Amino acid sequence: MKFISSILFIIISIVLFFIFIDPTYGEIRQLRTDVATYNTALNNSTELQKTRDSLIETYKNVKTEDKDRLAHFLPSTIGNIELILEIEKLANLHGMPIGNIKFDTKSLESPNTTTGTPSGTTTDTSNVVVAETSPEDSLPYGIFPMQFIIEGKYDTFVAFLKDLEHNLRLVDIKSISFDVPPPNPPGETTDTSIYTYTVGVETYWLK
Repeated sequence: MKFISSILFIIISIVLFFIFIDPTYGEIRQLRTDVATYNTALNNSTELQKTRDSLIETYKNVKTEDKDRLAHFLPSTIGNIELILEIEKLANLHGMPIGNIKFDTKSLESPNTTTGTPSGTTTDTSNVVVAETSPEDSLPYGIFPMQFIIEGKYDTFVAFLKDLEHNLRLVDIKSISFDVPPPNPPGETTDTSIYTYTVGVETYWLK
């Protein structure tokens, strides 16, 4: 009788283990895993908050003039009119006429776009021609391509490019082509050292 009772006890224990104990233990192990995962996420979140606070504090310590320079170097808006005015100003410093300005309309499709003329400033946009292109839309920054024609002597043009290179606004020169004037007919004294340059540039802005 005792032997039968022992066997029944063992059977009942095995049944209880597989029906109640083992599933409950599995749930406890899963809960422990979840707790460890959440603790890791919480620690990472705490570290991210510390990093964020440190970056905010560092940004607060940056001088206002440096912030302004950085905002001009890579602005949060396209500022296409301001860019055109800057290039025209550099060209005027070298006595080089500029015209036939072309830029991309799709790159202007942004809620932060600034396309108007700055207050107190006037510019002639009658010679602006719109060109259709397709810049990359997946980039974290926008690309604003522009093309213009400028006239002047070679040395003057090189000086203009140097000024454009050292200008605070980030501008990449993507292409340059030029037309050489034909020789003067007999009796004419036109300056044949004046070349016509077609310049393609790109500037950038944060989306």
